[in-house]
Amino acid sequence: MRKVILFILLIYNGSVFAKKNPFPQIENINNYKAGEIITQFGKSKTKNKNYPKRLETTFGTIVVKENRNKSDSRLITIPVKKIHSLNKNPKEPIFLLFGGPGISNLREAPFLSLLENHDIVMVGYRGIDGSVSLQSPEIPVAMITEGNPFNKENIKKISEASLNEFNRLKSEGIDIDAYNMIEVIDDLEDARKALGYDKINLFGLSYGTRLAYLYGVRYPESINRTFLEGVNPPGHFVWEPEDIDSLYYYIGEQWKLKPENFKKSPDIVKTIENVLSTLPVKWKKITVNPDKVKTMMFMMAYTQKGIVQTFDAFIAAENGDYSGLAFLSMAFDQLPNMPGMNWGENISKALSADFDPNRDYINEMEPKGSLIGSPLSKIFALNSFGGWPIKQIPNEYRIYQTSNIQILMLSGSIDISTPPQYGTELLEYLPNGHQIILKNRGHQDTGRFQKEAYRTLLKVYFDSGEIDATGFSDIEIDFSAPKQTFQKMGKLFYKLDRLRLTGLVMKLM
Repeated sequence: MRKVILFILLIYNGSVFAKKNPFPQIENINNYKAGEIITQFGKSKTKNKNYPKRLETTFGTIVVKENRNKSDSRLITIPVKKIHSLNKNPKEPIFLLFGGPGISNLREAPFLSLLENHDIVMVGYRGIDGSVSLQSPEIPVAMITEGNPFNKENIKKISEASLNEFNRLKSEGIDIDAYNMIEVIDDLEDARKALGYDKINLFGLSYGTRLAYLYGVRYPESINRTFLEGVNPPGHFVWEPEDIDSLYYYIGEQWKLKPENFKKSPDIVKTIENVLSTLPVKWKKITVNPDKVKTMMFMMAYTQKGIVQTFDAFIAAENGDYSGLAFLSMAFDQLPNMPGMNWGENISKALSADFDPNRDYINEMEPKGSLIGSPLSKIFALNSFGGWPIKQIPNEYRIYQTSNIQILMLSGSIDISTPPQYGTELLEYLPNGHQIILKNRGHQDTGRFQKEAYRTLLKVYFDSGEIDATGFSDIEIDFSAPKQTFQKMGKLFYKLDRLRLTGLVMKLM
């Protein structure tokens, strides 16, 4: 249950939110210049028996300009965390760039095996880490509704809330136009210089892959090599309905290949279509909202396990038990206020990079005949109604560009968030690029199956630039009945006092 609740809460990449760390405090920032860093030594904790319980760590606070395009811009601070390599003569450091946006880039002690030959560095993401937060509480409040959270009426409501928050933050002296990916990349570059590194390696995950790729475009001389997992190149913060539908249809065909599945449903996609046509329905006192269910279908498809649990819930509903779909409907209501999510930072980074004023997001993201559409992509319609009027980043960073950096991309063949074809498209612009596509892995599965092969791939690549994928083999989708079903969770959630649910989730975390 704990893992399931955490999965619901962590939208983009299943991160574990950073605990409080002893970063140095700067009392009077005007005593410093942009690019200066103050540091203090400490420890990072780990429970891995193969490594020391406490790892030598440098905690830093770097001073940067809020908006580097303005000579009179004020200064802000960004946290920097460097976990020291176990090797006294380490190779190039690895800068970690986690997913999001809207999620912190700071973790306790990730990817420990890489410490054998490299420092691991995490630079906070401006707008969520550091001295300025774009936290916007009105936005998640507007997302919670009894009806369709992403219809035109409610998108306008969210847009109004977003504009209110935008204006509030602006009145507090925050230059919101400065909270984009290019400024984040420049924060990383300033941190590289301040820590005294010549060349660095980049390890990007999901949203972090966009940062890593563009970092190489912007500062090629600073990069040794790059690893991208769950590739999100320019233009792909918007999830396209056809990509989502294609994934479900593909997995539906895989379902038909298993004779044992026929007894449960001869056509799982048809089962989903039939059940969705019966919604909304009441299960006990819970309204099973079709739009919330569709949104959570997308979220749960981040893993192979989640897809199978979703199929199981629809089969149960076809047989009259809607408790699993009720769970998905109730789970959606927890998403907007999930701990650690910063909606202002999220939409600032996404809209400034990929918003297209010529698109009709509300209608395009729900085309006629689509299985579930792309509900979350409708958020981009905020800008169509003036909801978060952030300036766009330069066009050169909104399109594919050639990068001569050595780049290895790892994709899952059933990745619903960053489909493997995104990496394949980008590969055409990477003369020194290579892509590995792992069969039947979802967005969060690439490192979860065959873990030793995954660790070997990372270690060998960052140590030498060689690609060792020999430990990987194809896997099938396990369609057998899940041990933990959404039906069980729906019945459990129903028993809980709804007002106590968030408190329970926090305790479980």
